[in-house]
Amino acid sequence: MKNSDDKPVMNANQADFIYVGDQDKKFDLNSWYKKTGVECDVTIRSVGAVKVPDDMTTEIPRANHKYTLGFSLYCTLDEVGTMMLESMKNAAEEAGVELLVHNANYDQEAQDQAVVQWIHQGVDGVILGPCDFTGVKTALDALEEANIPVVTLNAPLAGNVDAVVISDTVEQGKIAAELLEEAILAEGKKMKGVIIYQTLPFMHPNAVTRAKGFIDVFKKYPDIEIVALTGVSTEEHFEVFNGAIKDHPDMLGAWGLYSAATLGMLQSKVEKDRRDILLTSIDQDKPVLRGIYDGDIVGTAAYSSITPAKWCLSQMVNLLNGAKIPGVVFYANMAVTKGNVQSAFEHYYPGKTLQGYIEGKEA
Repeated sequence: MKNSDDKPVMNANQADFIYVGDQDKKFDLNSWYKKTGVECDVTIRSVGAVKVPDDMTTEIPRANHKYTLGFSLYCTLDEVGTMMLESMKNAAEEAGVELLVHNANYDQEAQDQAVVQWIHQGVDGVILGPCDFTGVKTALDALEEANIPVVTLNAPLAGNVDAVVISDTVEQGKIAAELLEEAILAEGKKMKGVIIYQTLPFMHPNAVTRAKGFIDVFKKYPDIEIVALTGVSTEEHFEVFNGAIKDHPDMLGAWGLYSAATLGMLQSKVEKDRRDILLTSIDQDKPVLRGIYDGDIVGTAAYSSITPAKWCLSQMVNLLNGAKIPGVVFYANMAVTKGNVQSAFEHYYPGKTLQGYIEGKEA
């Protein structure tokens, strides 16, 4: 890319990129998903894939012009969504761009309508956190026809985009499994028996890829049976795990594929006085980190709720400024255990402490 003076425009965040594979080739997201059993038909216009840190050592780029960006997030009802929204607003202010915000509240049609409105307004770019990973194609097609660049927070499973910002969800499942494996071995138990994991009752690419990472770790133990159970809310996972405890009194271990599953399982094992059940998780919700501190959860595969929004905004501003951007940005995962849970809490919730949360001094 070059500016008006025919000088190459440098990506402001280049120093934070660790390239995955050939930086001059498009990352094959379709094959990456296909290995996990997820059908994906996405074209990413930018080349290369990178891993990036949570804490940028570089600065969010300043906009060369007064860009107007549309940002539609799948939901802002939970803590993660709220943190992503606030992070995006802060990043937009830092970059000097106008941000039009839309809360889709898991309604893809509403998200599509927001995109149509932004196209009519002539926005410079759009950042989408898809509600429906395949249904979002309608919005992506409209943006492509209007020649408006788009960066997505989470990868769609259909359509064309300039870039995606995602976590390595297979790695998340692997981290959770290795934490459980280590805990089982540390207690001197034989690798024989049932491991329960609880997931969603519908296809979600993050769930499928996390499950693959988890299951692959235990494939080397032929005497372990991994059983998947489903639910949506914490209450549903609580009831399901009550049944699992009854059906599998010699359960070897358990895993919550996302925080609601973990918290339902945690409540069940505490109420059933089965604190001996080794439980791991994915997600860094405050009650999950509290459970690790209390010793009721072995550990979790955590990731930032702040970082993805910052990288989406930086990607878009770099692109509009005329810089080359990587097509895929993988933000970092962290294995959190009792040994580092206090520092992890402060990392994921800046300005707050785990002790303050436990004592009720901080929300």
